[in-house]
Order: sequence, then structure tokens, then C-alpha cells
Amino acid sequence: SLQSFGCPGARHSFLTMAACARDSSSTKCIPCESLDPSHLLGADEVKAQLSSSLPLWGIKPLGEEDASSKKGSNSKDVKKEVAGAISRNFTAKNFQCALDAINAMGGIAEREGHHPDFHLTSYRDVEIVLYTHSLGGVSQNDIALAKMFDDEVDVVYSPKWLRQHPEAKRET
Repeated sequence: SLQSFGCPGARHSFLTMAACARDSSSTKCIPCESLDPSHLLGADEVKAQLSSSLPLWGIKPLGEEDASSKKGSNSKDVKKEVAGAISRNFTAKNFQCALDAINAMGGIAEREGHHPDFHLTSYRDVEIVLYTHSLGGVSQNDIALAKMFDDEVDVVYSPKWLRQHPEAKRET
């Protein structure tokens, strides 16, 4: 069922599945603690998945402070160029709509046991950054969570931003 928040026109639903993300080939859960550097996705694979099913998301390099201490980032076993993170930016209609979107995504993230970085600036500009913190790069968990955000959260965008980004408009 969809739950209404304080932002007019906002509808958000929360998932009821176990706190985990799914392997792309099955519905079996993969807890982040059990992932190793072999679970990092290559940059080309991430680009392909984003372009085919997550057009609002892009690749973002991680800063040195984010990646340098992670076990996957300096591994000699990882031969592919890995994507640092995936991110999505938008401008909400107002401050409350921005908070509602972040809270709805936060609820999904908590239930899934996989936590993004949320940034709210200029009172309604939102950036969501997803990467598997324990690996220092993008895993299938990040792609799955981004898809859940896009499928389950109806963001109330700024009308101007939505005109500039028609790909964000949902069919009603």
C-alpha cells in the first residue's frame, strides 16, 4: 500500500522483504558482509545497466577518503576498471518534498540493509550516492537498491527541473 507524506502529491511505498539485496541471477539475498572484491562491477557493466534500466543514474568517482581504505579498492585481484559509485540528482518542488523523498528512500534502504549517502543542499537539491562501502565500489546491491528507489518512490520534482529532465516523468 502507498503511504502519503506531507508533500502534496507524494506517494511512497516501502518494501517488506528481508534486509538484504538480491543477486542479479536469483532472489537469494547477499548480505554486504559476505561480499568480496569479485562482487565489484566493472565500469562498463555499470554503464550498461544504468543505460538500460536506470536512466536517471550516473557513475560518480569516489573521493580518496571514500575509496582508499576499502578492501576492494587496492586489491591486486581486481583486474577490471571498477565504477566508484552511482548517483542520482534532482530538484524537489520544495524542502518538504525533498525530505519526504529522502525519508522514503531511507526507509527502503533500512529495510534492505544497504545504506546510501544522501545530500540535501540549497533546501531542495538532492543527491543520492550508492556504493558498497565495504568494497569501495559498485556491486549488484547498489544497482538493485537504485532500481527499488526508482520503482517505489514518487518524487515530487520542481516543475522547472522536470521540464528539463522529461525522462523523470512517470506515467500516471
